[in-house]
Amino acid sequence: MSGLWGWIRGGRTLVFLLVFLLYLICFMGLLQRILIVPLSWCVPRSASRLFASWVRLQARITLRLLRVLGGVRVTVEGAIAPQSCIVIMNHQSIIDIPIGLALMPGPLPLIPARRRYARGIPGVSVYLRAARNPLVSQRKEDRKADLAGVLDAAARTEAGEASMLIFPEGHRTRDGEILPFMPGGLQVALSRTRVPVYCIVADGMWKSRTVQDTFVNLANVRARARVLGPFDPPADKTDIPAFVDQLRTRMIDALSDMRRSHAS
Repeated sequence: MSGLWGWIRGGRTLVFLLVFLLYLICFMGLLQRILIVPLSWCVPRSASRLFASWVRLQARITLRLLRVLGGVRVTVEGAIAPQSCIVIMNHQSIIDIPIGLALMPGPLPLIPARRRYARGIPGVSVYLRAARNPLVSQRKEDRKADLAGVLDAAARTEAGEASMLIFPEGHRTRDGEILPFMPGGLQVALSRTRVPVYCIVADGMWKSRTVQDTFVNLANVRARARVLGPFDPPADKTDIPAFVDQLRTRMIDALSDMRRSHAS
């Protein structure tokens, strides 16, 4: 029976991946190139609102496809106010991204993304560049450009034009636990804004961490997310590192509580 169940899970996952790939290429990517991006050029003052509506629609469609085709269920506790903010989220799988985007009802959510993702990914790369998401890498020669991108996103957030969704662990966790933060970009953003800070703690998805894992473990996943906050960032910039440490501790405690509640 366990072998049959594995084949069923794999089959559902394969159906979802095939449909989603077709969706990315034939609808999301195409419509983005011929309509959304040109509209943003024609009406630059409305570009951020246009991209905000577009990316949230794509997040909701992705989650609906995951539910209908993959049997993935997501339950959420808490909510984020519809205003500019900084959201910190732990990183277990690629499903984290549409969950985080769908939970941010305010201005355009910007995600610091790896620079290599801005090329060659249907439906994603064009959007990252057009919406001016900050692009980062770990190469020394890119540090100046990385900092400029984060500063631009922070300025847009402070101005009320955008929000930021940050995954400060930098990598997807292997066991679901929250990794140490790579806080450089987060601390820069906090030092340049006075917007509320939220945390999203997600669980249940870490077994689908990689593409290979996704083929085996994605179908019928039961994901959970809890929103913490809002928290006021410190007025004194020297207090930001301690503030970030406190947020990570809160997220670790919330994850432990979620797992205890789920097990009982």
